[in-house]
Amino acid sequence: MPRGRRVCIVRQRDVYEPQIRRVAEALVGAGYDVEVLLMRHADRPRSTVIDGVRVLSLPGALGRSSKLRYAFDYAAFSVLVASTLAARHLRRRYSVVQLYTMPDFLVLAAFVPKLFGCRVIAYMNEPTPELFETLYGPGRSRRMLERIEQLVLRFADQAITVTDQLKERFVERGADGAKISVVLNAPDPSSDLSGWSPPADTETSEFVVMTHGSIEDRYGQDTIIEAASLLREELPNLRVVFTGRGSNEDAVLELIREHGLEDVVSFEGFVSRERLNDLLHQTDAGIVAQKASPYSHLVHTYKMVDYWIFGRPVIASRLDATAALYGDDVIEYYRPDDAADLARAIKRLHDDPYRRAELARNGRRAQEQFGWAVQREIYLGVYESLLAGAPRLAEAQAAARP
Repeated sequence: MPRGRRVCIVRQRDVYEPQIRRVAEALVGAGYDVEVLLMRHADRPRSTVIDGVRVLSLPGALGRSSKLRYAFDYAAFSVLVASTLAARHLRRRYSVVQLYTMPDFLVLAAFVPKLFGCRVIAYMNEPTPELFETLYGPGRSRRMLERIEQLVLRFADQAITVTDQLKERFVERGADGAKISVVLNAPDPSSDLSGWSPPADTETSEFVVMTHGSIEDRYGQDTIIEAASLLREELPNLRVVFTGRGSNEDAVLELIREHGLEDVVSFEGFVSRERLNDLLHQTDAGIVAQKASPYSHLVHTYKMVDYWIFGRPVIASRLDATAALYGDDVIEYYRPDDAADLARAIKRLHDDPYRRAELARNGRRAQEQFGWAVQREIYLGVYESLLAGAPRLAEAQAAARP
């Protein structure tokens, strides 16, 4: 292995999720020796190699009983990561440690490797202060989280975030924009479609819309159910499919029952990648129903890209970061949290096959312009510039973006 090519990626999750897997495999493909530190998972050995990436599991779990339990679990895992990184770095030096937020202070666990010359990348997935405010309301905690965020951004040699709007917010609060690169969220089609074969097409008169991912209040499954209820008489062939898991599952199931929509809305829970691909292949349109909040206007989900990969049109709430990147010729927008306007958008696509085809076509183009093939090169460029001694990447990144 060439000198200066050993990397450790840290994420406080128990699942080796696609977001981590695609960046780790990109680094392996570029010649890096990559380790990933995660929380332990019952179905994964303590140490295993997956497609050239060594995945190591550390004790830890995230309790959901209270904010205090969350804070304790975050802190305990950060201490464990700090000691593990220190021991492994002193035994065999890392060139880069990349740590994902949340929590933001997890990045500080790389202080021993940094002390001995290792570069540190803070992967700022989400705006923690805005997410905390969205979940728990405004208060003094937000100001404390903003201070931690800025401390982390000063500590890191380089930061990566997921939208221009989020980078601008970090800079507004005092961060050095030249140290922050933007790598858009984008799935890797080659990985997601690997080994999958489409099921046989069947003739049906149903118009199927779906949404997938975390079942949380901020992702708007309730808005979709309300829209389906409004359309029940007008569109008797409408069918809605939910997949995913989360803390709002019981509330979603209860709302389906309250509206008597058991024959319209189906909830499949967590599904395998193969089953998700089958559903994406069979749906007529995808819905991204994220609600408006201080958090959601700064980020955008890559769920929409999953639909574009399968040639499906997307209906989405009009949020700042998403609307700034994708126009009305790419997405059928509706007003956030407005079930009646979502019902209008669903009916428009139901009634207008030409609009569906236009959105699907332009969505594919957007995926080609901003997808993982492009983001991968920006991401690897961060590493190459950082290890070459040129961490100020703003100009290089702007040149690489389409």
